[in-house]
Amino acid sequence: MELPGGPASADGRAVNEALLGALTAAAVKGCAACVDRLLDEVAGDPACVARLVDVSRLTALRLHCGEVPGFMTDDDDRSGPAAPELKRLVRAATAGEPLTEVCEQLTAAERRAAAGYALELLVGQLTLANTVGFDDGETLAEMCCAISALLVEWWFTTVPLAAREFTEIWHRWAFGHREAGLPGNGVHAVALVLGAVLHDQALQDHVPVEELGTLVFTRVLPALREPERVGEVLSAFAAPPDTDGITVPVKRFARSNPAFLAEMCSLARHTLTVHAENCPHGLREPNHACTLAHRAPALSGDVHVQVAASTPEEGRRVALPRIGYSEDEPIEGAPGGYGADHTWQINVDRILLKRFDADIARWNENISEDSSISEPNYQHETGLEALACPACGSRASFLAEGCWDDPLALHCRCGVTIMSPAGAPPEDLGRRILKRLILCEADPAYAARCLMPPLAQYQEREHSARDGSWYRGPDSEDVALVEAIDVNDDDLVQALAAALQPKLPERHGGRTLTLLLLQVMYALSAPAVRDSEDGRTLAEAVRTLVADLQEESARWAPTRQPLVDRLQAWRAEGGPQMWQDAWSRTLEMAGRHFKRYRVGDGRLSDGCAALTLAQYLLAREADTGGVGEITMNDIRGLLPPGGADDSDRNPAEVVRQWGARLQALGHDLDAADDPVARAWRHLRTDRATDTYGDGREPALTLGLKDLLGERSYYRIHF
Repeated sequence: MELPGGPASADGRAVNEALLGALTAAAVKGCAACVDRLLDEVAGDPACVARLVDVSRLTALRLHCGEVPGFMTDDDDRSGPAAPELKRLVRAATAGEPLTEVCEQLTAAERRAAAGYALELLVGQLTLANTVGFDDGETLAEMCCAISALLVEWWFTTVPLAAREFTEIWHRWAFGHREAGLPGNGVHAVALVLGAVLHDQALQDHVPVEELGTLVFTRVLPALREPERVGEVLSAFAAPPDTDGITVPVKRFARSNPAFLAEMCSLARHTLTVHAENCPHGLREPNHACTLAHRAPALSGDVHVQVAASTPEEGRRVALPRIGYSEDEPIEGAPGGYGADHTWQINVDRILLKRFDADIARWNENISEDSSISEPNYQHETGLEALACPACGSRASFLAEGCWDDPLALHCRCGVTIMSPAGAPPEDLGRRILKRLILCEADPAYAARCLMPPLAQYQEREHSARDGSWYRGPDSEDVALVEAIDVNDDDLVQALAAALQPKLPERHGGRTLTLLLLQVMYALSAPAVRDSEDGRTLAEAVRTLVADLQEESARWAPTRQPLVDRLQAWRAEGGPQMWQDAWSRTLEMAGRHFKRYRVGDGRLSDGCAALTLAQYLLAREADTGGVGEITMNDIRGLLPPGGADDSDRNPAEVVRQWGARLQALGHDLDAADDPVARAWRHLRTDRATDTYGDGREPALTLGLKDLLGERSYYRIHF
């Protein structure tokens, strides 16, 4: 009679299947003498004892609806025939311990006793199963693990940033402890821990598998704050046998590494907390007892919409989306003239909010780490968008309702009420949105006043940045925006719309200036705001800001010039033929290496000018066939001994020597009409050596270091 399991144990130990088959057959036939003789042989083989105990345990699981009977594990349970030796081994198998090693720690007599009782139970269970059959329905343990996996996957789908952080955590454990053999992406590891505590709670609350939806899952949150207690529950949890590939390594590692178990408990606790916070049934019940049935609509299908109908009177409700959204604190208190209990009912066309997109952030990070992408297409991680109803997707026509200190209640045309939790703190997104809507309803000009502080803060940061040594002019995207705005247009809203090309109500990503001007445009598009004194003040402040940015943009315009255009302009100044030949050679090189570059901080353009001057100087001194015979190594020889990166010699001395050699060739270094002399005077000007330091160095040596230095990124050649 063959027992399941194969010729080797899970730990790779050889199992004598023939011996176990003969023993089981003898027991079934009732040959006591044969059983006694074969048990002596089995007791001498720990791997055989381990297999016999495990098969008996698994058979009991199938016969008892996925639960291990207490008489097989509990030393105080005298209701069955199991001996202490067998109970010890069953507990070890359930805990995921290496069962063969545990058997080796027993004496031969203890192994014989354990094997004898395991055989007796196995034969009895097989006889009973032959009479009544096995129950193939889903067990409580299977349901708890399956639901836990759905709970975790919903959290990661709803909160991509959480999924990203968890992936990093799991990789740290899995790759940092390869010997543990932790499997998969970690979702099922968290689900195993969560499933174990849910299963334990269901047993305590006497919730059968048919009524598992009634289980109040928030009751396990206190237990998840005690990793030691969870460790005991996890060890005793008889997980579904088909998950042994996950169960065994996770249980073993959790037992040997308390920090890992604590982190899994924390993740499981966060999972349940997010579900409880997003339960529509509890939006107005601070101490809401959230059940698994409440989360069923959110977990079913591909659309994670949390809509519920607690009672016909309350109608359908949905939690206000909060992930990634932000709302500034109101700059004013409750409007005067209204009682604290005054209930506002406000019709609002759309509600604009800022939202950070974790998916875009992940995309940006991925392409930043991909060295094969020469021109990364980064996207804006923060954008402005109109709030959408989670149920129907509509972004317009809402009715907001509530008192000043109330949580948000927003009615959509589809019949769903979007709510923020009643127990949310004052800084909660929903409370701040409602306060903004109330202030704008009481005085539309508030929409203009609330934009003045961020506008002033932006201008202050901009002016402060200009004083920094690292400042290299305004951002190119900001430049393109402000240059497209006609500040002289009487209709500022029209001027802003023409420049911004708004995508609202859909998401419009952008930098701080873009999002700020979008908010201004939207606020001033309302006549009640635009025609108010505050509206006119805001419009004037925006015109002043844009004019200032346009002036700053013009000041830094030369740095945005294409590098090759700058070099061509220098060449167009004329000069002797050899000077022109040197420029032609430099331009040919720059066209290959720097076609898409702009002048920026000037180092590259200065380096190219120095390269041209070096070719001219060496070709004139050599009096040979021209600049075509000058090599990069020849040019490096003009720099201090040790190469382009040598800093032992004063760079100013190098520039002085170049000037002396030019004078020896007949150039007047002060001549205004000599392009060669003008280039030398430009290159002797000191430039900042780095972004944040105070060091200075002539443009000639600084530029050549960028082009020819040993650590040069460009690796140029003629």
